[in-house]
Amino acid sequence: MNTEKYLIAYFAQKGNEKTSNSAKLAEQAATLLKDKGVDYETFVITPTEEYPSDPEAFRIATKAEHDLKSRPELTAKHGGMKYVKDILLIAPNWYDSVPAAVFSFLDDYDFTGKRVVPVISTKEDAVKVRCEIRDFLPNTWVLDGVDVLEDNTADASAEMKEAVAQLFQPSTSKH
Repeated sequence: MNTEKYLIAYFAQKGNEKTSNSAKLAEQAATLLKDKGVDYETFVITPTEEYPSDPEAFRIATKAEHDLKSRPELTAKHGGMKYVKDILLIAPNWYDSVPAAVFSFLDDYDFTGKRVVPVISTKEDAVKVRCEIRDFLPNTWVLDGVDVLEDNTADASAEMKEAVAQLFQPSTSKH
């Protein structure tokens, strides 16, 4: 019996777990995996603390997290990581990085031998973000992943098809 499954892990601010750009991308990925008939589950990477709603206060708070390399506490832990085969990691581009809570998630588990496909919602090319994830997980197959322009997250079917396809391609290199 094969107990391995795919994981769609996506970042969302507290209160936006179902409405964020990452949630929209995760929903599209789930549809594609369901259509392939594979076993998958979804996990939301959510910090316990809410971010300020004021845009300037939000910028200051998230920039401080980034600069201090904070590891905010998350609202939940994934209980079945040992059964996860490969991961679609969906997150926004904040300061040429992912939100600090994503690093909290990455710190919590051993990803050795797993493959991670980063899907970054961004206003521009996020190659630095994908490289940072690859460097952060040196014993993990971090594949090329995809960028999704923030304005296109409602219908990013081409980008999500490409990301999901990477889950099923053989890996020949980490970099």
